[in-house]
Amino acid sequence: MTNILIVQEEAEKYAAIIQKSLPQEVRDGVIKLHLCKDEYSVPKDVGKINIIGTWPLVKQIPQMNDLKWVMTFSSGVDHWEKSGLLPREIPLVHLPGGSGIPVAEFVMGLLLNHVKHYDQVWKNQAESKFIRIQGGELWGKTIGIIGLGGIGREVAKRAKAFDMHVIGTDVEVQDVPFVDKVYMSSQFETVLQISDFVVLSCPETKETINMMNERRFQMMKPSAYLINCARGSLVVKDDLIKALEAGWIAGASIDVFWIKPPLPSYLPPDDELWHTKNIHLSPHISSWTDMYAVRFGEVFAENIKRYLRNEPLISVAPGFGVNTNVIYSRKIS
Repeated sequence: MTNILIVQEEAEKYAAIIQKSLPQEVRDGVIKLHLCKDEYSVPKDVGKINIIGTWPLVKQIPQMNDLKWVMTFSSGVDHWEKSGLLPREIPLVHLPGGSGIPVAEFVMGLLLNHVKHYDQVWKNQAESKFIRIQGGELWGKTIGIIGLGGIGREVAKRAKAFDMHVIGTDVEVQDVPFVDKVYMSSQFETVLQISDFVVLSCPETKETINMMNERRFQMMKPSAYLINCARGSLVVKDDLIKALEAGWIAGASIDVFWIKPPLPSYLPPDDELWHTKNIHLSPHISSWTDMYAVRFGEVFAENIKRYLRNEPLISVAPGFGVNTNVIYSRKIS
Protein backbone atom coordinates (compact mmCIF):
# COMPACT_ATOMS: atom_id res chain seq x y z
CA MET A 1 0.00 0.00 0.00
CA THR A 2 1.15 3.52 -0.83
CA ASN A 3 0.19 6.06 1.83
CA ILE A 4 -0.48 9.55 0.48
CA LEU A 5 -0.76 12.53 2.79
CA ILE A 6 -2.61 15.63 1.51
CA VAL A 7 -2.19 18.75 3.61
CA GLN A 8 -4.27 21.62 2.26
CA GLU A 9 -7.31 23.68 3.14
CA GLU A 10 -9.12 22.10 0.19
CA ALA A 11 -7.70 18.60 0.70
CA GLU A 12 -11.00 16.99 -0.32
CA LYS A 13 -10.76 18.52 -3.81
CA TYR A 14 -7.31 17.01 -4.36
CA ALA A 15 -8.54 13.67 -3.05
CA ALA A 16 -11.46 13.74 -5.49
CA ILE A 17 -9.10 14.35 -8.41
CA ILE A 18 -6.94 11.40 -7.37
CA GLN A 19 -9.98 9.17 -6.88
CA LYS A 20 -11.24 10.08 -10.35
CA SER A 21 -7.83 9.54 -11.93
CA LEU A 22 -7.03 6.29 -10.12
CA PRO A 23 -10.41 4.77 -9.15
CA GLN A 24 -9.30 1.14 -9.13
CA GLU A 25 -6.14 1.84 -7.13
CA VAL A 26 -8.20 3.63 -4.49
CA ARG A 27 -10.90 0.97 -4.47
CA ASP A 28 -8.41 -1.92 -4.22
CA GLY A 29 -6.41 -0.25 -1.47
CA VAL A 30 -3.29 0.15 -3.60
CA ILE A 31 -3.21 3.74 -2.38
CA LYS A 32 -4.60 5.17 0.84
CA LEU A 33 -5.33 8.87 1.23
CA HIS A 34 -4.80 10.76 4.49
CA LEU A 35 -6.37 14.25 4.49
CA CYS A 36 -5.41 17.17 6.72
CA LYS A 37 -6.62 20.77 6.57
CA ASP A 38 -3.33 22.21 7.81
CA GLU A 39 0.12 21.27 9.10
CA TYR A 40 -1.11 21.26 12.69
CA SER A 41 -3.49 18.35 12.07
CA VAL A 42 -0.88 16.01 10.55
CA PRO A 43 -1.08 12.74 12.51
CA LYS A 44 1.68 11.81 14.90
CA ASP A 45 2.20 8.41 13.27
CA VAL A 46 3.80 9.68 10.08
CA GLY A 47 6.52 7.09 9.60
CA LYS A 48 4.59 5.18 6.95
CA ILE A 49 3.78 8.13 4.66
CA ASN A 50 5.22 7.63 1.16
CA ILE A 51 3.97 10.67 -0.77
CA ILE A 52 2.95 14.15 0.32
CA GLY A 53 0.92 16.77 -1.49
CA THR A 54 0.89 20.03 0.43
CA TRP A 55 0.90 23.80 0.41
CA PRO A 56 2.27 24.44 3.90
CA LEU A 57 5.57 23.04 5.04
CA VAL A 58 5.20 19.71 6.81
CA LYS A 59 7.57 19.84 9.75
CA GLN A 60 7.27 16.11 10.45
CA ILE A 61 9.15 15.26 7.24
CA PRO A 62 12.43 14.40 9.05
CA GLN A 63 10.51 11.64 10.85
CA MET A 64 9.19 10.11 7.63
CA ASN A 65 11.60 7.30 6.88
CA ASP A 66 9.58 5.93 3.96
CA LEU A 67 8.99 9.24 2.16
CA LYS A 68 9.55 8.90 -1.60
CA TRP A 69 8.58 12.33 -2.97
CA VAL A 70 6.69 15.52 -2.21
CA MET A 71 4.52 17.82 -4.29
CA THR A 72 4.17 21.42 -3.21
CA PHE A 73 0.94 23.00 -4.42
CA SER A 74 2.78 26.13 -5.52
CA SER A 75 4.91 27.38 -8.37
CA GLY A 76 7.84 28.54 -6.27
CA VAL A 77 9.95 26.28 -4.07
CA ASP A 78 11.98 28.89 -2.18
CA HIS A 79 10.07 28.22 1.05
CA TRP A 80 11.17 24.58 0.88
CA GLU A 81 14.75 25.50 0.06
CA LYS A 82 14.96 27.86 3.02
CA SER A 83 13.34 25.42 5.45
CA GLY A 84 15.88 22.63 4.95
CA LEU A 85 13.15 20.15 5.90
CA LEU A 86 13.35 18.13 2.70
CA PRO A 87 16.56 16.20 1.94
CA ARG A 88 17.86 17.01 -1.53
CA GLU A 89 17.65 13.39 -2.58
CA ILE A 90 13.86 13.51 -2.21
CA PRO A 91 12.15 14.75 -5.41
CA LEU A 92 10.09 17.93 -4.94
CA VAL A 93 7.39 18.35 -7.58
CA HIS A 94 5.94 21.79 -8.30
CA LEU A 95 4.09 23.49 -11.15
CA PRO A 96 6.06 26.37 -12.72
CA GLY A 97 3.66 28.95 -14.07
CA GLY A 98 0.72 27.17 -12.47
CA SER A 99 -0.48 30.44 -10.98
CA GLY A 100 0.15 32.47 -14.13
CA ILE A 101 -3.42 32.84 -15.38
CA PRO A 102 -5.15 33.74 -12.08
CA VAL A 103 -2.38 36.09 -10.91
CA ALA A 104 -2.27 37.84 -14.29
CA GLU A 105 -6.04 38.34 -14.24
CA PHE A 106 -5.79 39.68 -10.70
CA VAL A 107 -3.03 42.11 -11.70
CA MET A 108 -5.12 43.45 -14.58
CA GLY A 109 -7.99 43.97 -12.17
CA LEU A 110 -5.72 46.02 -9.93
CA LEU A 111 -4.52 48.10 -12.88
CA LEU A 112 -8.08 48.78 -13.96
CA ASN A 113 -9.16 49.67 -10.45
CA HIS A 114 -6.30 52.14 -10.19
CA VAL A 115 -7.31 54.03 -13.33
CA LYS A 116 -11.09 53.57 -13.13
CA HIS A 117 -11.49 54.03 -9.34
CA TYR A 118 -13.99 51.19 -8.99
CA ASP A 119 -13.43 50.99 -5.25
CA GLN A 120 -14.51 54.61 -4.79
CA VAL A 121 -17.49 54.13 -7.12
CA TRP A 122 -18.75 51.15 -5.09
CA LYS A 123 -18.08 53.04 -1.85
CA ASN A 124 -20.21 55.90 -3.15
CA GLN A 125 -22.93 53.43 -4.09
CA ALA A 126 -22.95 51.97 -0.57
CA GLU A 127 -23.41 55.52 0.75
CA SER A 128 -26.09 56.36 -1.86
CA LYS A 129 -23.90 59.08 -3.38
CA PHE A 130 -24.26 59.82 -7.11
CA ILE A 131 -20.83 61.29 -7.80
CA ARG A 132 -19.22 61.17 -11.25
CA ILE A 133 -15.51 60.36 -11.13
CA GLN A 134 -13.24 60.92 -14.11
CA GLY A 135 -11.05 57.90 -14.73
CA GLY A 136 -7.88 57.27 -16.66
CA GLU A 137 -6.88 54.69 -19.27
CA LEU A 138 -4.39 51.87 -19.53
CA TRP A 139 -3.99 52.64 -23.24
CA GLY A 140 -0.46 53.82 -24.01
CA LYS A 141 0.80 53.41 -20.46
CA THR A 142 4.10 51.59 -19.83
CA ILE A 143 3.98 48.49 -17.67
CA GLY A 144 7.30 47.20 -16.36
CA ILE A 145 7.24 43.52 -15.42
CA ILE A 146 10.10 42.55 -13.13
CA GLY A 147 10.54 38.89 -13.96
CA LEU A 148 9.23 37.50 -17.25
CA GLY A 149 8.62 33.97 -16.03
CA GLY A 150 5.31 32.13 -16.24
CA ILE A 151 3.34 34.78 -14.36
CA GLY A 152 5.13 37.73 -15.95
CA ARG A 153 4.42 36.47 -19.46
CA GLU A 154 0.74 35.99 -18.71
CA VAL A 155 0.61 39.58 -17.41
CA ALA A 156 2.33 40.78 -20.59
CA LYS A 157 -0.17 38.97 -22.78
CA ARG A 158 -3.11 40.67 -21.08
CA ALA A 159 -1.46 44.08 -20.85
CA LYS A 160 -0.78 44.08 -24.58
CA ALA A 161 -4.49 43.42 -25.19
CA PHE A 162 -5.08 46.81 -23.52
CA ASP A 163 -2.58 48.43 -25.93
CA MET A 164 -0.07 49.09 -23.17
CA HIS A 165 3.65 49.50 -23.83
CA VAL A 166 5.06 46.33 -22.28
CA ILE A 167 8.64 46.08 -21.01
CA GLY A 168 10.23 43.72 -18.52
CA THR A 169 13.31 41.97 -17.20
CA ASP A 170 14.67 38.48 -17.68
CA VAL A 171 17.91 36.65 -17.01
CA GLU A 172 18.76 37.05 -20.69
CA VAL A 173 17.62 39.35 -23.46
CA GLN A 174 15.37 37.40 -25.79
CA ASP A 175 12.18 37.77 -27.77
CA VAL A 176 9.26 37.30 -25.40
CA PRO A 177 5.72 37.23 -26.80
CA PHE A 178 3.72 40.42 -26.15
CA VAL A 179 6.77 42.22 -24.70
CA ASP A 180 8.01 45.28 -26.58
CA LYS A 181 11.44 45.35 -24.97
CA VAL A 182 13.28 42.95 -22.67
CA TYR A 183 15.98 44.19 -20.30
CA MET A 184 18.51 42.14 -18.41
CA SER A 185 17.58 41.50 -14.78
CA SER A 186 20.55 43.67 -13.79
CA GLN A 187 18.90 46.58 -15.65
CA PHE A 188 15.69 46.59 -13.65
CA GLU A 189 16.39 50.10 -12.33
CA THR A 190 15.96 51.38 -15.88
CA VAL A 191 12.57 49.69 -16.01
CA LEU A 192 11.60 51.33 -12.71
CA GLN A 193 12.42 54.78 -14.03
CA ILE A 194 10.29 54.62 -17.17
CA SER A 195 7.29 52.55 -16.06
CA ASP A 196 3.85 53.83 -15.15
CA PHE A 197 3.09 50.51 -13.49
CA VAL A 198 5.71 48.23 -11.93
CA VAL A 199 4.68 44.60 -11.42
CA LEU A 200 6.90 42.35 -9.32
CA SER A 201 6.71 38.78 -10.58
CA CYS A 202 10.18 37.45 -9.78
CA PRO A 203 11.11 34.73 -7.27
CA GLU A 204 12.73 35.34 -3.93
CA THR A 205 16.50 35.02 -4.27
CA LYS A 206 19.46 36.61 -2.54
CA GLU A 207 19.49 39.16 -5.37
CA THR A 208 15.81 40.07 -5.15
CA ILE A 209 15.26 40.21 -1.38
CA ASN A 210 14.68 43.87 -0.42
CA MET A 211 15.16 44.93 -4.03
CA MET A 212 12.49 47.62 -3.64
CA ASN A 213 14.07 49.94 -1.09
CA GLU A 214 14.03 53.69 -0.48
CA ARG A 215 16.53 54.42 -3.26
CA ARG A 216 14.56 52.39 -5.82
CA PHE A 217 11.22 53.96 -4.85
CA GLN A 218 12.72 57.39 -5.43
CA MET A 219 13.68 56.29 -8.95
CA MET A 220 10.05 55.66 -9.88
CA LYS A 221 7.74 58.26 -11.38
CA PRO A 222 5.63 60.13 -8.81
CA SER A 223 2.64 58.96 -10.86
CA ALA A 224 3.77 55.32 -10.89
CA TYR A 225 2.00 52.43 -9.20
CA LEU A 226 3.58 49.30 -7.66
CA ILE A 227 1.96 45.86 -7.68
CA ASN A 228 3.44 42.97 -5.70
CA CYS A 229 1.84 39.54 -6.02
CA ALA A 230 5.20 37.75 -5.79
CA ARG A 231 6.86 37.74 -2.36
CA GLY A 232 6.63 40.22 0.51
CA SER A 233 10.37 39.95 1.05
CA LEU A 234 11.07 41.73 -2.26
CA VAL A 235 9.98 45.02 -0.69
CA VAL A 236 11.36 46.84 2.34
CA LYS A 237 8.15 47.44 4.23
CA ASP A 238 9.16 50.64 6.03
CA ASP A 239 10.48 52.10 2.78
CA LEU A 240 7.21 51.31 1.00
CA ILE A 241 5.27 53.12 3.72
CA LYS A 242 7.65 56.08 3.46
CA ALA A 243 7.29 56.16 -0.33
CA LEU A 244 3.50 56.23 -0.12
CA GLU A 245 3.27 58.74 2.69
CA ALA A 246 5.82 61.06 1.06
CA GLY A 247 4.24 60.77 -2.38
CA TRP A 248 7.30 59.31 -4.10
CA ILE A 249 4.87 56.98 -5.89
CA ALA A 250 1.14 57.30 -6.53
CA GLY A 251 0.09 54.05 -4.92
CA ALA A 252 0.60 50.33 -4.43
CA SER A 253 -1.31 47.07 -4.38
CA ILE A 254 0.07 44.35 -2.13
CA ASP A 255 -1.11 40.72 -2.10
CA VAL A 256 1.90 39.20 -0.29
CA PHE A 257 3.20 40.10 3.12
CA TRP A 258 6.01 39.89 5.63
CA ILE A 259 4.93 36.75 7.45
CA LYS A 260 5.51 36.72 11.18
CA PRO A 261 4.43 34.17 13.78
CA PRO A 262 1.94 33.24 14.98
CA LEU A 263 0.49 32.04 11.68
CA PRO A 264 -1.84 32.49 9.90
CA SER A 265 -1.80 36.15 10.96
CA TYR A 266 -0.06 37.50 7.85
CA LEU A 267 -1.17 41.05 8.58
CA PRO A 268 -2.36 41.58 12.18
CA PRO A 269 -5.02 44.23 12.92
CA ASP A 270 -2.50 46.62 14.45
CA ASP A 271 -0.17 46.63 11.44
CA GLU A 272 0.61 50.11 10.13
CA LEU A 273 -0.08 49.05 6.53
CA TRP A 274 -3.83 49.08 7.21
CA HIS A 275 -3.65 52.85 7.70
CA THR A 276 -1.07 53.73 5.04
CA LYS A 277 -2.47 56.00 2.36
CA ASN A 278 -2.83 55.08 -1.31
CA ILE A 279 -2.46 51.35 -0.76
CA HIS A 280 -4.73 48.44 -1.65
CA LEU A 281 -4.30 45.28 0.41
CA SER A 282 -5.59 41.83 -0.49
CA PRO A 283 -5.18 38.71 1.70
CA HIS A 284 -2.86 36.67 -0.55
CA ILE A 285 -5.62 35.58 -2.92
CA SER A 286 -4.29 36.50 -6.36
CA SER A 287 -3.60 32.86 -7.32
CA TRP A 288 -6.40 31.24 -5.34
CA THR A 289 -9.32 30.51 -7.67
CA ASP A 290 -11.70 27.64 -8.31
CA MET A 291 -9.16 26.28 -10.83
CA TYR A 292 -6.23 26.14 -8.39
CA ALA A 293 -6.83 22.63 -7.09
CA VAL A 294 -7.65 21.40 -10.60
CA ARG A 295 -4.33 22.55 -12.09
CA PHE A 296 -2.12 21.33 -9.27
CA GLY A 297 -4.22 18.24 -8.53
CA GLU A 298 -3.92 16.94 -12.08
CA VAL A 299 -0.13 17.11 -11.95
CA PHE A 300 -0.19 15.43 -8.53
CA ALA A 301 -2.40 12.61 -9.83
CA GLU A 302 -0.27 12.15 -12.94
CA ASN A 303 2.85 11.78 -10.84
CA ILE A 304 1.14 9.27 -8.55
CA LYS A 305 0.37 7.22 -11.65
CA ARG A 306 3.98 7.47 -12.77
CA TYR A 307 5.26 6.48 -9.34
CA LEU A 308 3.05 3.38 -9.24
CA ARG A 309 4.28 2.42 -12.72
CA ASN A 310 7.88 3.09 -11.77
CA GLU A 311 8.12 5.82 -14.39
CA PRO A 312 10.05 9.10 -14.05
CA LEU A 313 8.24 11.93 -12.29
CA ILE A 314 7.53 15.14 -14.18
CA SER A 315 8.08 18.73 -13.06
CA VAL A 316 10.65 18.01 -10.37
CA ALA A 317 12.24 21.19 -9.05
CA PRO A 318 15.92 21.61 -9.97
CA GLY A 319 18.21 20.68 -7.12
CA PHE A 320 15.86 18.08 -5.67
CA GLY A 321 15.69 14.38 -6.46
CA VAL A 322 19.45 14.22 -6.83
CA ASN A 323 20.69 10.84 -8.09
CA THR A 324 17.16 9.52 -8.48
CA ASN A 325 15.20 8.43 -11.53
CA VAL A 326 13.35 11.70 -12.15
CA ILE A 327 13.05 14.19 -14.96
CA TYR A 328 12.32 17.90 -14.84
CA SER A 329 10.01 19.60 -17.29
CA ARG A 330 8.65 23.15 -17.26
CA LYS A 331 5.92 22.20 -19.71
CA ILE A 332 3.15 20.04 -18.38
CA SER A 333 1.13 18.34 -21.09
